[in-house]
Amino acid sequence: MNICAKIRRKLLTLRLRPIRVFCFHQVSETFDESTMWACDWMQIENFKRVITDLCEKGYVFVSLPEAYERLRHDWFRCRKYAVLTADDGDASLRNVLPWLRDMQIPVTLFINPVYLDGKHYRIRDTELYLTEDELQCLYKQYPLLTIGSHGWVHIDAEKQTEQEFAESLTRSINYLKVLPNYVPFFAFPYGHYTNAAYANVITENVIPVLIGGNTNYTYDKYIDREKLRL
Repeated sequence: MNICAKIRRKLLTLRLRPIRVFCFHQVSETFDESTMWACDWMQIENFKRVITDLCEKGYVFVSLPEAYERLRHDWFRCRKYAVLTADDGDASLRNVLPWLRDMQIPVTLFINPVYLDGKHYRIRDTELYLTEDELQCLYKQYPLLTIGSHGWVHIDAEKQTEQEFAESLTRSINYLKVLPNYVPFFAFPYGHYTNAAYANVITENVIPVLIGGNTNYTYDKYIDREKLRL
């Protein structure tokens, strides 16, 4: 980082607090290697401890749309804001969504609609996902729960042709946008994308969501996330 960039970042830190956007996947009491991925799994109590610690440190959880608007328009930001997102819609989220509802913490789930029927799976036939009926019921009890797109199926954008990605994106958006809690955000599976895929998301008037661990200070057309960890 050159000296001008360092000075600019220092000025931003004085004027704006960052908005931290977190991503998690699977949460359960114990790890099950037949249905879970070690790099994506969190133990329930650890998950709750991280969220509670952030609250105790003064972070205020806001929805992803609110964070996006703040990044676009805030001139001065003195409060510490955080956003919670979950990828894939894994069935293990049943373990923590009621708790998040009781805590009144907004969360955005990035969903692949093909798995909502409870019959399709990504890689292993033991994988379980939330169903559309469950999401509809959850939303009635938990209005702070929103849904974004993760593509029609969980495929790396770098491993798809431009046309395949465009069709997957459009199909997922058309499916999800009729849901009352849909928000126009797209999270790239595995966090990977091509310039063409990124441009296609913008063309669809959907906001790209990446995962690289960078801190969000200002609006730069996309939201960058970090993994939720102890």
